[in-house]
Formats: sequence, C-alpha cells, structure tokens
Amino acid sequence: MTRNRLIEAGQQLFPERGFDAVSVRDLESCAGVKRNVLAYHFEDKENLWKASTDAIFGEMKQEFEQRLSIMREVSGRDALAFIVRFYVYFHARHPGLSRLMSQEATCQSWRLHYLIEKHIRPSTLQMEKLVQETEGLSREAFIHWYYIMVSSTSTIFSFAAECEELFGVDPCADPMVERHAEMLVSMLLHRG
Repeated sequence: MTRNRLIEAGQQLFPERGFDAVSVRDLESCAGVKRNVLAYHFEDKENLWKASTDAIFGEMKQEFEQRLSIMREVSGRDALAFIVRFYVYFHARHPGLSRLMSQEATCQSWRLHYLIEKHIRPSTLQMEKLVQETEGLSREAFIHWYYIMVSSTSTIFSFAAECEELFGVDPCADPMVERHAEMLVSMLLHRG
C-alpha cells in the first residue's frame, strides 16, 4: 500500500517537475506517508524513479500483450495501424508518460539510458522491422516516422489544458480520441 502510493506519487511528480526538481520530501508528502519511509521501501529517490517508470511502461507492455492475439490475426499494415491506435489510446489515458519523456529525452543521463535500454529500444526495434516491411522505409526514414508517430500520438493529450483553452474541447473525450487515432493512421500509413 505505502509502496504503491509512493510509486503513484513518482508517476505524478517526476513528469510534472522533472527528476532534479522533486525532493524526497515532495514525494513522501504527495504520497501522504511519513517522513523517511521512502528510504525504507526504495533506498533512495533514484530507485523510486525506476519503480515509477517501470510501472507505467509495464502497464503499457501488459496492455499491449493482451491485444497481441488480435494483432497476430491481421496483415502488416493493419498491425501497424493497430499499434498507432494503441499508442493514441494509451497516451489519452496516461498523458504523464509523454510529459516524463519530454523531461528525460532532452539530455543524456542515467535515466534516459535506463528508459531506452529497459523499455524503449526493445519495442522500437520490433516496430522498425514492421514499418520497414509494411511501408518500405529505410532506417533513416523510419527515424523520422518514429518521432512523428511518438509525438503525434501523445502531444494532444499531454497538452490537454492548452487544447481545452484554445479550442474548447477535451482531447481525452472518447470521440476526440477516436478521431485522433483515425487521422494518425491515415497520415502515417498513407491511407486516405
């Protein structure tokens, strides 16, 4: 229970403020736990950061694996469309993941290395193979495709406050999420 509350606090505060701007006291306060309990469960802030990121990426992996049987039954382009749609729907429910990556992907650090090696590289290599097979993209073209896909599947949800203020709509409402997914599949897979 306490451990989970600390992980949830990490998932809230690290994406909002960045690792360096979050103190152990901030994490314990956000979790509503006693002082020094973080050290008991995680030793230090670094280990809590790892547990927090492992939890969100683990949830993404688990949800994706639950849908793999469906994906195995469709062709390459439909499988790729499925992946794009999955990313849209996951980011709509978890905008903090995009905010976390915006914090961590801007400079070299042990945290970026950890995220890439443990979570990002394995799935990206599989995606690259599928995109090259279905879309015929070179490695260089895939790099651009990948960053277009990653940012376009998440930014509208990460910037929800701006979207609501600017356009008066909630981007996380079901019809908006579905329309966003449809548009991205069409654009990324050259479907009209």
